[in-house]
Amino acid sequence: MKILSIQKKVIRMMTGLKKGESCKQKFKELRILTVTSLHVLEVLCYIKKYKGSISVNSEIHDHNTRRKTDLHIQSCRKSSFQKIVINTGIKLFNHLPSELKQPHGFKLFRKKLKFLQLNKALCTLNEYFDIIIDKLLVK
Repeated sequence: MKILSIQKKVIRMMTGLKKGESCKQKFKELRILTVTSLHVLEVLCYIKKYKGSISVNSEIHDHNTRRKTDLHIQSCRKSSFQKIVINTGIKLFNHLPSELKQPHGFKLFRKKLKFLQLNKALCTLNEYFDIIIDKLLVK
């Protein structure tokens, strides 16, 4: 069984939901991070902490592009290398709204990111990319 399935099962038991009912709202009400949200939070905190040792696109080339301030994703041929924590973390970090990328303290970054995720109850990484894009389009 996947950990998220077990977590959902526990939430259903705690709240009295039936087997087929969605427990997404209960995660929000109970202010519990899903396993996926916790993974995203920890990976992004790791990237934030060690961001200084990761190249920025403007350091790699001289082209004046929209993404010049984004962290540089290492190119690779194998899909297994694309899925390592550092590359996944860079992709997640690059999709953050610009106000979260700003150089404020680590604790404030973690607090804002956790607040964002508590209100979304992520079940997949694709949901993360969708909510961040939605948040950017609203502005």
